[in-house]
Amino acid sequence: MVGQSKDEFDEADQIMIGNAISIMISEPSNGFNVLAEEDYQEVYVHLNTLVNQITNTVTVQRRDHYDWKISILENDDELNAFIVPGGHLYICSGLLKFLQGEHELVGMIAHEIAYADSDNLINQLKIEFGSKSLSKVISDDPESDAIILDIANALGGMTFNEKAINEADQFCTDIVCEFEWDGEGLLSLIKRGGGDPLKTIKWLQTRPVTDIRIDELTDFIHNRIEVCGVSDSIYYQRYMEKIIERLP
Repeated sequence: MVGQSKDEFDEADQIMIGNAISIMISEPSNGFNVLAEEDYQEVYVHLNTLVNQITNTVTVQRRDHYDWKISILENDDELNAFIVPGGHLYICSGLLKFLQGEHELVGMIAHEIAYADSDNLINQLKIEFGSKSLSKVISDDPESDAIILDIANALGGMTFNEKAINEADQFCTDIVCEFEWDGEGLLSLIKRGGGDPLKTIKWLQTRPVTDIRIDELTDFIHNRIEVCGVSDSIYYQRYMEKIIERLP
């Protein structure tokens, strides 16, 4: 397997790449500061319950193929999140504390899941790192550890193109609108976090907010045949009690 390069990466390959990245992120010496599940059991149970609700829908094509889950990176200064191939989502404590309710949280989660559920994430990694490097990750190549660490460090700053962002926004809407949360959670987040170019949060710097994006997301929400979610169901108090008040 060493030295062999491939151009396409199937689901099994993506799972291998994602697992390698997650192992690298979990290593304390690499500085990602993952909050241990055993120390924050209530928070993780609630977050992963939300992830399970979102991924167990017909919109998610790889719902039964990936081990969808979430981990928290302890960094209050970083308002960011990213997902790795195979469905492991990472969110910084700073972004969790910025969100104003569960509706914004599920909007963000569903948006990120879209990248891993499609090939938009792996295709962007191919653009950033090349197929040859990704091939080394799924082989026994001696250079793979350095490549994996580079990918792990780069994911939080990797910018998606307009088409991929638009698809993720629509994917998010298709999912969230079927539940009881206010369907405008993602729209609320991008308006608050990306409305002022000088104060744009890190997560939206790599998923740029434009007037066109806001208009298209608004259309996705309001031009549906059925009502999108339950208006004003932001679950602020539950979000504070189940997550924010339990964080370090």
